[in-house]
Amino acid sequence: MTGFSEFSQEILVMAILQECPPEEMEIANWIQEKSVAYSQGEMQKPLVSELWAIRGKANEVRVKKIASRSKLPLIWLDKSPGINGERGIDKLNGERGVLLLRDRVSPFIEQFQHPIGRCAKFYKLTAYNNCNFWCEYCYLYLTFRTQPVSTHFINYEKMYDEIIKFDKSKIPKTLRVLNLGELGDPLAVDYMTGFAKQIIPFMPEHAPKTRLLFLTKSDCVDDILHLDHGGQSIISFSVNTDVVFQQLEHRTASPDARIIAAAKAQKAGYEIRLRIDPIIFYSTWERDYVALVDKIFEYVQPARITIGEYRPSNGLANHISSRFPDSPLLKINRSLVKEGKKLRYPKNLRIKMFGTIIEAIKKYRSDIDIALCKEQPAIWKALCLDKKGLKCNCLS
Repeated sequence: MTGFSEFSQEILVMAILQECPPEEMEIANWIQEKSVAYSQGEMQKPLVSELWAIRGKANEVRVKKIASRSKLPLIWLDKSPGINGERGIDKLNGERGVLLLRDRVSPFIEQFQHPIGRCAKFYKLTAYNNCNFWCEYCYLYLTFRTQPVSTHFINYEKMYDEIIKFDKSKIPKTLRVLNLGELGDPLAVDYMTGFAKQIIPFMPEHAPKTRLLFLTKSDCVDDILHLDHGGQSIISFSVNTDVVFQQLEHRTASPDARIIAAAKAQKAGYEIRLRIDPIIFYSTWERDYVALVDKIFEYVQPARITIGEYRPSNGLANHISSRFPDSPLLKINRSLVKEGKKLRYPKNLRIKMFGTIIEAIKKYRSDIDIALCKEQPAIWKALCLDKKGLKCNCLS
């Protein structure tokens, strides 16, 4: 596939055009032509330039230990920082260029309460709020719109107590996974916090019936390769095409680096899962996503793969524009259709994109578990994925 005019000759896409005018679908191809909004020099800077801590609301000894490990300046605050009035890079630096250390008052373990489509009420373990990567499509800009500063909660003792109680509860085995990646990337700044080295060996000793799920765009796995994980920690890598990475996933590890990190973690005995999400439609999407699948199976044998489309909530565009005023996503949104509280690609286009990737995957392993993230049952049925129970990224 080389462009929209060639694609439009296919019968399937004629149906798509009835839902979405050609001039709007053309806009979605702009991602390929759009230059990176921020210079490569800006992208190469360290994720975090300084640590913040709230006086009286954070363990001082642990704060100083993390500060010593990171070798970053430490600034003590009297209260939690709020919204900054900046835009663009200045806004991002003020939110994601720092790491706030504080105790968590709310429960660490909570059940996800807003499943969309075929989705389970999985459990999330909130060690981090927000993320230090700069992905343009990130839903956390909206989630943490009133408290946008990236945060690591350091009252680990409270967390451990909750994990032990969870492990002793009568929760079905399918749901005995604690997702560390729903509200932040648990490995993005782990080289500074050292959190994973503490919680991974904690599980086999104190919570033998519960598993952890690390969902990440990082390649920083070296610190966890030699840990006694007991098979209870799943490492799930979110991967995308080079075009999407270069245009939209700023400051993350490259897709190749993530796949190589997945291979290293698999060799160390961790279960490896992958997410191809969000899938973005652009002129060479088909060739690029097939090539991504080829690269995956060249290096790693994932236990399961979950795929999902770009599906922003209705209010996300304003938060994207305040940080990335020239983002191609703002133009792509014009080609999407409203389904409930989400904007999505037209159904036939989703089926085409999902089907292409699923076919590429099954050329390597016909028996692999494949799931769609927060997708409607009709789409699952159209792709013949509705014959098994849910085996998604967030479940055991």
